[in-house]
Amino acid sequence: MTCNKTLIDEYRDFVKYLADTKDTRIFLNSDEDHALEVLVQLFHQATSSIKIFAGCLYEHVGNQSEYISALSDFIEKGGELRILLNNYNQEKARESLLFKRLAMYAKQNKNIEVKETNAKAFFRTEPKQEIHFTVVDNIGYRIETNIEKRTARCSFNDSKIATATAEFFDKLYTDKRAQHIDLNNIF
Repeated sequence: MTCNKTLIDEYRDFVKYLADTKDTRIFLNSDEDHALEVLVQLFHQATSSIKIFAGCLYEHVGNQSEYISALSDFIEKGGELRILLNNYNQEKARESLLFKRLAMYAKQNKNIEVKETNAKAFFRTEPKQEIHFTVVDNIGYRIETNIEKRTARCSFNDSKIATATAEFFDKLYTDKRAQHIDLNNIF
């Protein structure tokens, strides 16, 4: 008997196991394919809240069908979605399948809101290390510590770091630099 699983299949199984068992370990994550697996599982595990601080979401992982589908499932279940983007471009967003889906949900008055900002978040001050992150239900997260290589620290069950990250998100989100994006008027 041979096993025909690819490395990404094995990683998907590992990530699903961590999510399903609510494992408390912090694990590392790298590249777009692996990021997609973690984010999809975070969205599947989320029950009430997803907060995303990202560059644009209309390229790379944010434009993958699995990402859009998992996020849509969460929204359909009545979850609250807050997105803050610091590299938003309306013209590119118009071409995005994710933004088309978000606009559809906005028209249905789902509990979603998207804002843009010029704020940046940093993991370290010296050397400056810009981060992006996703946090769900104040318990699970993926904190991207290298936004070019997509390397990250993740956990499905770490309320201490997840809560601190969610509180940091809330400060950025309510800051005067954060401006509402009217999803109904993009298209």
